[in-house]
Amino acid sequence: MKRNIKCFYRLLMVLVVLLSVGVVQAQDLLKGRDLSQVRVDQLSDADIAKLKAQLGSSGMTIDQAEQMALAKGMLPAEFAKLKARVLGTSNALSATGRLKVQNSVSVEKVNNSSDSLSTEKSHEQTRPLIDPLIFGSELYTSVAPNFEPNLKLATPLNYVLGPDDQILVSVYGVQEYSGDLLVSAEGSVSIPNVGQVKVAGLTIEAATQKLKTIMGSSVYPYLKSGGSKLSVTLSKIRSIKVIIIGANRPGNFTLSSLSTVFNALFVSGGPNAFGSFREIELVRNNRVERKIDLYRFLLHGDQSDNVGLKDNDVIRIPPYKTRVQLQGQFKRPGIFEVLPGEKFSDVVAFASGFTDSAYQASVKVFQRNETERQVHDLQSTAYNNYIPHTGDVFVSSKILNRFQNRVKISGAVFRPDVYELTLGLDVAGLIKKADGLKEDAYTGRGQILRLEDDLTRSIVSFDVRKALNGQDNPILKREDEVLISSVQDLRDSFKVTIQGEVRIPGQYDYMSRLTLKDLILQAGGFTDAAYKNIEIARLIRRDSIAPTDNRASVVINTVINGDLSGTPADIPIQPFDVVTIRRKAGYTLPESVIVTGQVQYPGPYALISRTERISDILRRAGGYTADANPAGAYVKRYKTDMERRQSEETALKLQKNLKDSIKTQQVLQDIKRDYDQIPLDIISIMKTPGSVEDLVLRSKDELYVPKFDGQVKISGAVLMVTQVPFKKRNTVRDYISDAGGYAADAWRRKTYIVYANGKAATTKHFLFFKFYPKVSPGSELVVPKKAEKKSLTTGEIIGISSALASLAGVVIAILRL
Repeated sequence: MKRNIKCFYRLLMVLVVLLSVGVVQAQDLLKGRDLSQVRVDQLSDADIAKLKAQLGSSGMTIDQAEQMALAKGMLPAEFAKLKARVLGTSNALSATGRLKVQNSVSVEKVNNSSDSLSTEKSHEQTRPLIDPLIFGSELYTSVAPNFEPNLKLATPLNYVLGPDDQILVSVYGVQEYSGDLLVSAEGSVSIPNVGQVKVAGLTIEAATQKLKTIMGSSVYPYLKSGGSKLSVTLSKIRSIKVIIIGANRPGNFTLSSLSTVFNALFVSGGPNAFGSFREIELVRNNRVERKIDLYRFLLHGDQSDNVGLKDNDVIRIPPYKTRVQLQGQFKRPGIFEVLPGEKFSDVVAFASGFTDSAYQASVKVFQRNETERQVHDLQSTAYNNYIPHTGDVFVSSKILNRFQNRVKISGAVFRPDVYELTLGLDVAGLIKKADGLKEDAYTGRGQILRLEDDLTRSIVSFDVRKALNGQDNPILKREDEVLISSVQDLRDSFKVTIQGEVRIPGQYDYMSRLTLKDLILQAGGFTDAAYKNIEIARLIRRDSIAPTDNRASVVINTVINGDLSGTPADIPIQPFDVVTIRRKAGYTLPESVIVTGQVQYPGPYALISRTERISDILRRAGGYTADANPAGAYVKRYKTDMERRQSEETALKLQKNLKDSIKTQQVLQDIKRDYDQIPLDIISIMKTPGSVEDLVLRSKDELYVPKFDGQVKISGAVLMVTQVPFKKRNTVRDYISDAGGYAADAWRRKTYIVYANGKAATTKHFLFFKFYPKVSPGSELVVPKKAEKKSLTTGEIIGISSALASLAGVVIAILRL
């Protein structure tokens, strides 16, 4: 028993140690040297939060940490789990992969070198790292391109090996060998059967030659003879430490050894609000190795300054010396940094030049001295000489929306347009530029609309004919507009109207010497239904009107032949005449109806007379067949255009008055239907032809005689909608019993029957008695449902109770009087 207890305590201690190791590894994931034993499933949410804080403090993204973690032995599957947990926590990653701390207090409270993106509890708001007006700031916004190094590229031959790098050495051919070799802190790799070989400080190419020489002189002699080949590649990349000063997130950063200056600047958020974009220093071994000018990359895409970094490099971003601002009509206005010796023309080039609408003759320069500001007009001749001073603000305005040499001609000329005002240009010269006058030009008078010096408009009149002859030919000024009127514009536009039986009725332009025959021909001639009698309604022209004069027009009646021959066809037409061509009496095209269903000869039938009735058509169709159901016959009558318009007006009125949208839609569908179904009593019609029930048919009517159906359909609020055979002795109650009886929501009092011909009959009531309609074969018995009763809400009950209580109080008070 004691032995079991001891074993249990030992096992418990081992578990505690393992858990503590997992926690320590979680806390020191970025600092640990061996991550091969890390198991992400054992890490708590608190451990993940601490890891995120470490990433934020070092300015690294989770993707940047991947290569470092894998280089320290972490399994790829475990890192995938770790990345999923980091991305899945409440502190989401931004669009660029950088961590955003879920705290409105800002990330500076987590670490001064963490990401600059902060969030609020309800929604995320991105705060720019620096003033977005500063040229180059777009590289360091939340939507900027990510300058992370591409770790999936082939290893550069000039890559210099160092401690913590891992190389894959492969020998293939006659002799074979393959192994991952870690460069030790002393800079050596250990090769089995060969020994220690120092490779630190060598490029991949140099290390390959050295290993080939040493291994070929030992146990791999075929490397010398060429029987085997040697390949050296970088399998895991080491990390380097870089210090960045003067950035938005300054500090000590752990980066991939493939990282460049641009990678480091991106991770650190770029220059701060006062940092220089053009004199960034790369300090190596305590001396300035290179000065980086980001403008070369921004303006030309030149990455010559994007050099690789080495361990313990320092990137120093000094404060800017000279900054100026461009406002107004520049293609890329903003704040620009100027180096010594650069002129204003260089700054304009930084902004990609002026816009198309810019006034380029000069710009305004708002300068500042030790006490106040001053303005200076910088002329275009000085753009290449003016040296900008820090704080200068250059403002470029728009060009004026005016012309210094424009004249215009419009009206009766062949090319009305805007033309150049040349020295000594006169009216005749402008008309010549416009290709001369049109045939309808009025030459008695022309006008010049002139813009005076005080910006008021004046009119200068001239004789067009004399101007062309050089006698009255005014000299034009800037912004003059010459108007040449047309004779047609000075006349009234007269119309005549022709209506009735012509092919193209309507209004036509009046022309001199227009006759009745001409107008009829313009309207396409007579139709076949045209009558020879024609009316011409003419305007009464008078200067005054007598009180008893009620005439609206004078009507001229005439008779004209179909070939338009004879004197009446040459009657002169005057302006505003209305010509009416009558229709021949009784002229109608043959109209047809359709007979379908159980008749001897179904099909279309042309109406013989205007008063042809149901009985007449049924006789022409040979009567109905033996299996017909005359009681179910009906006529489907299609609506005319006028009836359809009336239905639409009725539907609009219902839409305004009905509140129930469902009922409104049902009613509107019935009203807007293209036809009406008229039930018929064929037996009565055939007994008494010509009676009121014997309808007079009209065009497109459809007479339908259905086949006998001995079933009765029961629908609506019954237990089972069904059809049962017709029984002469059965009543409405019997048929409802056949359907299982009434449903719980049945409205029994409103039970009705729809007969085969579409006619309906309802249940009638007298005192306590009900009189159900008669059931016939082919009919449908319908039991409607009761409307749903809405229960009172709590508020309505309280309101009614309060009203009743108030009313009771009033009654009691009255009774006590």
